[in-house]
Amino acid sequence: MWSKIIFILLIFPALIIPSCKLANDTQIPDTRLKVTATIFPLYDFARAVGGEKISVSMLLPPGADAHNYELKPEEIVKVTNSDVFLFINFEMEQWAYKIISAATEKTNMLAVETGKGTFLLPLAVAGEQEQDEYGGQHASRFDPHIWLDLANAQTIIDNITEAFINKDQANSDYYKNNARKYKSRLAALDKKYREKLALCKSDVILHAGHWAFAYLAQRYKLKYMAAYSTSAEAEPLPQNIFNMVEQIKKTGATYIFYEDLVAPRLAQTMAKETGVGLLKLNNGHDIGKNDIKKGVTFLSLMEENLANLRKGLSCP
Repeated sequence: MWSKIIFILLIFPALIIPSCKLANDTQIPDTRLKVTATIFPLYDFARAVGGEKISVSMLLPPGADAHNYELKPEEIVKVTNSDVFLFINFEMEQWAYKIISAATEKTNMLAVETGKGTFLLPLAVAGEQEQDEYGGQHASRFDPHIWLDLANAQTIIDNITEAFINKDQANSDYYKNNARKYKSRLAALDKKYREKLALCKSDVILHAGHWAFAYLAQRYKLKYMAAYSTSAEAEPLPQNIFNMVEQIKKTGATYIFYEDLVAPRLAQTMAKETGVGLLKLNNGHDIGKNDIKKGVTFLSLMEENLANLRKGLSCP
């Protein structure tokens, strides 16, 4: 009798512990919105608006050229399983239609053209004469780098906020409050740009990179010259290089700007030949793995750009 009782007492913990362990191991479902953003500005804007209510990933790997990105089949499948897919527009990501076409009602993915309603610069007005691989006119009609106009950036925030609310109305106040705070920071930075770039000795951004900063120049009443077309994979345009060198000689400019995505050899050569210095500009989406590890944000990149512009344009 006693031996049976002792045996039961010995095995009873072994019977209940696994059941307790199973109960404790039960995972709480992740109810956050699953968001995929094509490039870093959208990824960072989504983080700012969505906060803890979303899980966001960036589709393009750091340093990839968004203009000519080649989607992998597994990437298309992954994105279509998201709740929200954020892209700039078809001028920037002409391949986004592949993801949208692959999405079905079953996937329930919401595709958001975040650039809807923004101010657009026609490429012809911007001085762009880009050709496709067959020598014809390029499919793009507008400069795609719309987020570098900080008023456009605020419109993008509005579009992202509307999308999140569409998918998660229960947290609409949360998204609206985050968006309001972030837009306030964008507006403050926009004001700072206006004030700091208003009295510079030079008003020309000489950029030995691809055509990316026309919106920034237009916003702050500056002129802009670039060595490349909108594609970082294209060859530099000889006439553009000649015009930049002539501008340096004419104005006595002391700096030219370069970027990460385009190899700096051209900038280095031009600097050596003309005796000017080099300063970095970041267009907001061409960031590297180290930048992400450091925790850079769109706002911090734009602050660094302002500091370098002030130095390069001899601002007070």
